[in-house]
Amino acid sequence: MVKKKVYISFDFQNDRAFKNELVSASQAKDASFKIANWSTKPVNIGPKWLKETKYHIGRCDAFVVVIGENTEMAEGVRHELDIAETIGKLIIPLLAHPQNTLPKGIVEAHDWSPDTLTSLLK
Repeated sequence: MVKKKVYISFDFQNDRAFKNELVSASQAKDASFKIANWSTKPVNIGPKWLKETKYHIGRCDAFVVVIGENTEMAEGVRHELDIAETIGKLIIPLLAHPQNTLPKGIVEAHDWSPDTLTSLLK
């Protein structure tokens, strides 16, 4: 089985543990997806960062955005999401915590489980 390659976007300061859980799940032998962990904490969001980020998102089958408590404030996440939308990438919002508020532009998010992500990637 060919694993779907997934770009993951998350708030570096608040959702790193959740991101690590996703990466760990993707490394299971029977996982149907592989996390392409190219997301970088932008020191300076400029043309070079935007170009590299667009390249990496474009190489993936889907774009997962982790919806945490402060996702709305995470500038890098907003730019990555804009890029994914612009290039028409499948966007899958996953809730890090059920009580989190969806950022502007996201109308639905999904509770996390490997099975949920697998079904959304089909």
